Amino acid sequence: MFKYLGISINVNFELYKVFYYVAKYKNVTKTSQYLNVSQPAITKHIKKLENILNIKLITKVPQGIELTTEGKLLYKRIKTHVEKLLEVELKNKVV
Repeated sequence: MFKYLGISINVNFELYKVFYYVAKYKNVTKTSQYLNVSQPAITKHIKKLENILNIKLITKVPQGIELTTEGKLLYKRIKTHVEKLLEVELKNKVV
């Protein structure tokens, strides 16, 4: 497994993409609606990423979710990269 800035690169981009939106919206329901994916699928993606990275990324709170310290750090590290990849993904859909 290859690591870059302590982040596993050998992980499906979809897992990071789901985490990105969960962190951005701080809400699984909003993420589910935005991505048009079921809430259980969103939760499974987050749990899978947590298991792969061996860290807890989010905790549930009455208002939605809250990022753990590790979750905040991961979001900070991947945010720009994921946004760039999402731009590429969007451009490919338009073409």
